[in-house]
Amino acid sequence: MSTLHGTIVEILTTKFAVPADAITEDTVLEEVLTDSLDVVEFGVVIGERYNTVLSDEELSSIVTIADVAALMSRKVAA
Repeated sequence: MSTLHGTIVEILTTKFAVPADAITEDTVLEEVLTDSLDVVEFGVVIGERYNTVLSDEELSSIVTIADVAALMSRKVAA
């Protein structure tokens, strides 16, 4: 498990009470978060963790946990 993936799992399990065994790279984010506000809050939390901001457009492009990891990898590397 990459550090980024581990951070995503940590945020989802601690902040949003998602069971760790429910999270894989193919997990659809909107299936484990209760509503669109949680998705936005998740974007804020992970953005703060990596000292970046996720735009509404970027958040709307996220479908799976793998998408989150790929987006954050690009943003952190930039």
